[in-house]
Amino acid sequence: MHAISTELEIDSVNDDVTVQLLKNHQNDRCRAILKVKEPGVFSGKCVVDALGGLFEGRLKIDLKVAEGDTLVPGQAILWLEGSAAQCLSLERTLINYLSYLSGVATLTRKFVEAVQPHSTKILATRKTLPGLRSLQLSAVVAGGGNIHRRSLSDGILIKENHQIFLEPVKLLEHSRRQRSPLHSIEIEVQSFDLLEVILENPPDIIMLDNFSKSELPAAITKIRQHPKGKFCRIEVSGGMTLERVSHIAALGVDFISVGQLTHSSPSLNMSMDLERL
Repeated sequence: MHAISTELEIDSVNDDVTVQLLKNHQNDRCRAILKVKEPGVFSGKCVVDALGGLFEGRLKIDLKVAEGDTLVPGQAILWLEGSAAQCLSLERTLINYLSYLSGVATLTRKFVEAVQPHSTKILATRKTLPGLRSLQLSAVVAGGGNIHRRSLSDGILIKENHQIFLEPVKLLEHSRRQRSPLHSIEIEVQSFDLLEVILENPPDIIMLDNFSKSELPAAITKIRQHPKGKFCRIEVSGGMTLERVSHIAALGVDFISVGQLTHSSPSLNMSMDLERL
């Protein structure tokens, strides 16, 4: 709710100089209907709930869809009933949030559908917009995706930059001694040489990062056929597209992480129409 109230302050909804031109009509009762203009997946119930709390008793909000619902062009998403001033001033903030979050959910759903019928899970990363992580990750879940880590405290992920300071094998040894039983251990691997070393005492998850189209099947086979590696889960990351995840899922990997779900999802086109009551 704090993020929503902050955004309303930034937009100066209580000092709308255009609404002030309405003079004595600012308090006229009206209904605002928010519609979607293209197919997609809805996300943003938490935003609607927050607005309902902030304007309790002054604004009636009737959400017509549920989180994760499939949307069709022209469909009414919600109705607002309140004063003309409230409905007009809230329009842009409401559309900004719902169109963006629904865009994240929509793109996620496309990636989830692209890996079917395989059991591969699509993961969101921490490549989120500052201040919006919680909302973005909720939208990913609405689209059928999963979350890799909500924060750095969620699990151990030994990336290439960690390996600059200490050998990967040493880092894995430290991980096994220090981790909580609730934390998985994952290591990023970018070469066959490192993969060979890691497989002697593998972690819970091996992330194959930026392997080429020709290298990836060989790396997966190497892990699956290794006496110890066959118990390890495999994640693939780097430059994912809808076409590519479909092919990678067919190779039998457990996870595919997709950064663009949160760092470059397009917003879903929406509009709001007002009518006087």
